[in-house]
Amino acid sequence: MKISEELTPLAYEISKKVYNKEISFSDGQKIIVGDKRMNKNSAADYINDFRCLIDGKRFTRTLNAFSMNYFLENILEDYGNEALENSLNALLQHIEYYEDIQKVTMHKMRNIYDNFSKNIFIENLDEKEQEEIIKELKTENKSKAEILKELLNLKESEQQIVIIKGKAYKRDNKTIAQIKFLRDFSCQFCGQSILKKDGSKYIEAAHIKPKHLKGKECLENIILLCPNHHKEFDLGNLKIIIHTKEKLEVIVNNVNYKINFEL
Repeated sequence: MKISEELTPLAYEISKKVYNKEISFSDGQKIIVGDKRMNKNSAADYINDFRCLIDGKRFTRTLNAFSMNYFLENILEDYGNEALENSLNALLQHIEYYEDIQKVTMHKMRNIYDNFSKNIFIENLDEKEQEEIIKELKTENKSKAEILKELLNLKESEQQIVIIKGKAYKRDNKTIAQIKFLRDFSCQFCGQSILKKDGSKYIEAAHIKPKHLKGKECLENIILLCPNHHKEFDLGNLKIIIHTKEKLEVIVNNVNYKINFEL
């Protein structure tokens, strides 16, 4: 049975729910199959391949190119760069397995692999940009009140590129750097950060509303998390109780967290 592209978003969301143990495998399979939209084996392939992608393990059943591209795009948005690396490792293992068995070259899958491998490089560049901007913030001697005022006055219509001392940076990276500086590079769940050997602190930024759902880089949509809590926020059982411009309350794996945003 040829699987239409329109089914891919549904297959992704259901596969994610099965992985997160929100629904059972059999229930997820039934939802995807629906009124004979897809056969049971194909539905099972989507669910199993999603699990293998997230876990970085080889899978043997091939998704179509559109579905694989969609899955990787949304894994990056929903779970972050590390999950994408796991997924690409799983995809490469699948490509090598399939090419060895079938004696063919999977040109489309290899192109997808190459394109998303570049995304990992870009993600690393974003982190580097943020570190450079943070260094400039420390030398400018701006007060936190001044930085907060700039963030509160940020408009969506502003240019996406900013110039700092003659060098171009993404505005989003400047915003993330400012938020890290403003919040003292501390995890907003546990208060911890990682001290690097150069004396600086490492902390990660998480989107509350994911970027693929039009989530913005702004005070009320970014929280700072240590790597452990960032991974738990992305992969754990997350329930958003309150999310306004003033505050956030979430339950992650049965633990309640309350955060007040800057005003």
